[in-house]
Amino acid sequence: MRFNSIFLGEDLFSILISHWALGNIMNDEWKRKELATLHDNMRTHLYRIIDVLGEEFLTKKISNEENYPDLLSIIRHIGGAETYWFHRAKHDIAPRFMLEASDDIGAKFIENTNGIKHVLQECAVDQLKIISPSMNGGPSVAWCLLRTYQHGLYHTAQIAKIRHMIGASPIEDNPITWDIAVDSITELLSQLWND
Repeated sequence: MRFNSIFLGEDLFSILISHWALGNIMNDEWKRKELATLHDNMRTHLYRIIDVLGEEFLTKKISNEENYPDLLSIIRHIGGAETYWFHRAKHDIAPRFMLEASDDIGAKFIENTNGIKHVLQECAVDQLKIISPSMNGGPSVAWCLLRTYQHGLYHTAQIAKIRHMIGASPIEDNPITWDIAVDSITELLSQLWND
């Protein structure tokens, strides 16, 4: 499964790569700030979706899948993907993401977020180019962040739907973190597209 075909569409992804990689619109600090904002918006939405879920709902069996039988395993997968991709880019953000209990979720995600922000601020400028794992020198920090942003949104949407299916309390409509999280990439693209 390719990142660009999942979320952005082939044409928009090509535009993002060409403008971003060539650096002809924005400077390096702007890139660091925009990437951090994407991550923060995704994370804020994830927190809103999982915030009031207690152990009963987090560990309730939702599937016969061996790797993802409950919501806690999906949450573990989101954090694990972050540590995996940044490790592949030779920029460890935190130890391997492991959750022994639901009480660990907040602390582990904060650790990942702090690591991601540290890597974003300290990485070499060439790591701000979007370089996929299949390209020479990939994956880059920028690619890892965009990949984990998209991945986190995807699974957060799954969790939101599953919450409803297993009878968890409804999510309040305000604040609407979904719109902010999803539209972050649209805002970024509009700055590139409308140039």
